[in-house]
Amino acid sequence: MNRKRWDAAVCVLLVGLMVFLAGCQTVSGVDLTQILSKSFTVSSAESRQTVTVEFIKDPSVDLTQEQQAALELFGKLKLNVTESKMQDPMHVSLKGTLEYGKGSIPFQLVMTNQAYTLQVEGAKKPIVIRNQPPAGAEAGVPALSQELRTQLEQLGKKAVEAAPKLGSFFARNLPNPPVVSVSKATYTVNGENLALTRIHGEIYGDDLVALVKSFLTSVLADEQGLKDFISVLYDLYAPILQQAMKDSGGESGTSPMAEEIKPYLENKTLAVEFISTFLRTQIEKLLTNYDQDIASFLASEEGAEVKAVFSDKLYLKADYYVDGDFSIRKSDVEFGLTLPEGKGNGLKGFKITSSSEAWNINKPVTIATIDTSNGVYDLNETNGRMTAGRFLAGIDPNSQLYKPLKDDLHVTKKEINMFMSDKEDLGLYSPGSEPYNDNGTVMVPARFVTERARRRCVLGRGREAGYDYRPA
Repeated sequence: MNRKRWDAAVCVLLVGLMVFLAGCQTVSGVDLTQILSKSFTVSSAESRQTVTVEFIKDPSVDLTQEQQAALELFGKLKLNVTESKMQDPMHVSLKGTLEYGKGSIPFQLVMTNQAYTLQVEGAKKPIVIRNQPPAGAEAGVPALSQELRTQLEQLGKKAVEAAPKLGSFFARNLPNPPVVSVSKATYTVNGENLALTRIHGEIYGDDLVALVKSFLTSVLADEQGLKDFISVLYDLYAPILQQAMKDSGGESGTSPMAEEIKPYLENKTLAVEFISTFLRTQIEKLLTNYDQDIASFLASEEGAEVKAVFSDKLYLKADYYVDGDFSIRKSDVEFGLTLPEGKGNGLKGFKITSSSEAWNINKPVTIATIDTSNGVYDLNETNGRMTAGRFLAGIDPNSQLYKPLKDDLHVTKKEINMFMSDKEDLGLYSPGSEPYNDNGTVMVPARFVTERARRRCVLGRGREAGYDYRPA
């Protein structure tokens, strides 16, 4: 099975993640739809979370030395967020550690609508990734107009404001998981003893076909809901497309595609009707022979591999604990996948577990800050391009961050690729610029190799930038 099919299988499973707190029905008097809808209205909160990712080796496969080293290093990763503060959806700060096979790396992250600022223990300066679109043409990228830049900057905020409307569409139409139960529980969250409602749900790979069919059937019946959903997306993205076309001269009629799209961008009612009709038509076609088409695919040689995964070997289990205001205060989630024998390139499968708790929901919260007064490593800078060597030079060699980057991931390793040839084929290449095989002995042009190594070293600013220069 190729990578694309495995990716598709994982994507389908991720859709299943959304099913847990959704459904058109109540369970034991608890309205799951209301809980999901409430989760989209959270604008501020404090929380902590632990996420663990564990890869399981396939005992039937012998790993290469490199694969074994990677598994020992990253076979089990643990992200422990000890402090998470959301001032609003556009301003969030995190503090915690990342644990891997050889140690633990403390970090602090601040996310805003303008930039991501990351402080990692061992780094002399914080790392900054800016979200702002380029003001002018850079490296062959066309400049954006001020109008388009402004719209792109505002998109994130508008998307957050639209989230409750978009979420309500899924809340109405996603079905309940096959295994779902409700019970009462008492837990302590951030030192506060709470009486909560525990919602337990389970989904397995062989449930997904029926769940997708149920969701599509519900969407088909919710004609107005689908139109409202498309209407919200139109308000988000149509102005950006209109401005982009205007900036590119598309409104002048020189582009056939622009001429076809223009009427829909200028008429919201027309666009919503067209898109909703198209989607409903496609859903109707898909549902006409849904069961037969799925059964036929799974019976095929290709489908047999998918069927082997879409079984109890693929699962998602979750416990959500909600308070009297339908806010999720605590959660425990486990997601696992066991691959068919010999199909995982040395891996038998993987398991992801997550545990979290939240408090101060929709109350005033102020995010933490990171001191940038002594400068930053700006990954967006165009003058003096940030290279792996320059970055590594700014990290304490004795820190937990330096060791995996330098010794395990070899981020500054440089390679020189040369075409091999037989001695009698040398006439096809420029003399002295390629290695060749002389009766089992590989002959390498020393001058060519040393010149390439020296050039790499100079471009990388030599040893000061963290590069190794080791002539062959």
